[in-house]
Amino acid sequence: SGTKLMIPNSTRTCEHVFGEVYVYLSCTGRCHNTPCALQPLKHDSCPGIQNKIFTLAKNSYLTFLIKQGGMYHKNFFKCDNGLCVRFDQLCNLVDDCGDGSDERKCKNHFQCITSSFYIP
Repeated sequence: SGTKLMIPNSTRTCEHVFGEVYVYLSCTGRCHNTPCALQPLKHDSCPGIQNKIFTLAKNSYLTFLIKQGGMYHKNFFKCDNGLCVRFDQLCNLVDDCGDGSDERKCKNHFQCITSSFYIP
């Protein structure tokens, strides 16, 4: 059987939570003093992603979903340099974007000045 994820009902510190779980908790307001790292994803973002299905988000802008395994997903983050990474690559202590933007808004770590490594 699958992995079960226990989501807290109240806010908590998220300093030891990483990746997709960090994104979910911070963007649903369940982490103390932690802004959501996501930004609206416009329809023309992520040009390398194939099989986009366009849809209207919040009645204000065109975005996209992708279909995988019979389900629709919107799990991409647009890096400042234009690349896109999956939500599980956000706030995971690794510079997946190549410009640090996938780690920049995360409050669960520090970046070492001399080596640029991320420290939990």
